[in-house]
Amino acid sequence: MEIRQRKLKDDVPSTQTHIRSRGIKQPRRLKKVFILLIVLALVITYLLGLFAGQSQWLDSIAKTLGYQSEYHYAVIIDAGSSGSRVLAYKFRVPFTVFSQANLDLVQEHFEQSKPGLSSFADDPAKGAETIVQLIKKAEYLIPLEKRKSTPLIVRATAGLRLLPADRAEQLLAHVKKAISVLGYDVGPNSVDIMDGADEGIYIWYTVNLLHNLIEGETMAALDLGGGSTQITFQLAEGERARYPPRDLHVVPAGSNITLYTHSYLGLGLLAARYGVLLQEAGGNDTGEFSSVCVEPIIKDEPWVYANKQYRVSGAPRKPGTKRKAAFEACLEAVKQYLDGALGGGGAPGPRGSLAAMSFFYDVAADAGIIDVARGGTGSVAQYSRAAQRACSAHNVEQPWACLDLVYVLALLHHAYRVPTEQPVYLFKKVNGHEVSWALGLAYSTVMNRITTK
Repeated sequence: MEIRQRKLKDDVPSTQTHIRSRGIKQPRRLKKVFILLIVLALVITYLLGLFAGQSQWLDSIAKTLGYQSEYHYAVIIDAGSSGSRVLAYKFRVPFTVFSQANLDLVQEHFEQSKPGLSSFADDPAKGAETIVQLIKKAEYLIPLEKRKSTPLIVRATAGLRLLPADRAEQLLAHVKKAISVLGYDVGPNSVDIMDGADEGIYIWYTVNLLHNLIEGETMAALDLGGGSTQITFQLAEGERARYPPRDLHVVPAGSNITLYTHSYLGLGLLAARYGVLLQEAGGNDTGEFSSVCVEPIIKDEPWVYANKQYRVSGAPRKPGTKRKAAFEACLEAVKQYLDGALGGGGAPGPRGSLAAMSFFYDVAADAGIIDVARGGTGSVAQYSRAAQRACSAHNVEQPWACLDLVYVLALLHHAYRVPTEQPVYLFKKVNGHEVSWALGLAYSTVMNRITTK
């Protein structure tokens, strides 16, 4: 079984102890030396146990005594299908004695713009300029003398994966040319389309870093973008044989651990909307759709997907149609779409507690399941109840509420096998920091630079 390796390089020098001896007193002196070595080993073992897990305490003392921290920076562009975002980070290297080097996130800057980069397929120069403007809004965080050594990374996600290859490459070429003159560290691989597995791994890193869980019992990460969705979770030692080797990745998290991650292109929220509508139309993309998942009062609702304008209306319902019947008709259409995309089988169910981000959060907030600012906890059952209300409501202000809620609950329960009442922790921010795969990428990039100096 081949498992992809993602690890930091550690060089551990070997040491040798030379014991000199002379004369007939050698046995007694050797005994004394061995006793001293045993005592020394016991002291070191005690200190290791004493200071294990006390890195914050030691760092606090070091700062009080005048320890000057070293700072590192990174700028990441998330060129998503629904918009582009810049996330600039300032990291600090805390004082450590026995533990491995790590980073503390000190400050970040977040900014976004719409539409996404893929919307500029016909005008790549304009698309590149939107990225440049985002970077300039974050440049205050990076000291001028540090910019040359600060990695600037652009990663496009599902929006560009869904474009024809030549048009995606043209967009990326314009972006790379535009950002190369901004004074940051832009390498040969700094601008690229992100692999779906990396997207899952980095969002897993982010949510567990922000909760200080990396070296403990980690959370599974469920991410739902516009064009794709990812599921990522840690495996126990004996579980690897149950999963496809292509979906297994070894990553550094205190010690090396194995993650399962899979990205489903076409199962993002916006891509699924289109997929369900197209399925109901019998595969005929005429620019006009009618859906059982849209309230009949909705007529010719404008919607733009993949740079194309559509008109969407609600399918007629028989007089007296009950709330549950409307909901079940939509659920059946969504499950049919998921079954086709997944080949008739669901994804492996996640292990441990669940953290969900992006459109999982937004759909729940719009439906009142969680507070839009603070987040909270949801469940499949809560999404289901909200969907049943939305599928029978005369709500022209939220024409997509029924379809979006039904899709989220079906993705969680039918595809990801999440039990009906299992808590799903929904995050947009943790301790004031954006929950984005960009933090995981920035952290691993800076850590690799530190450990390979």
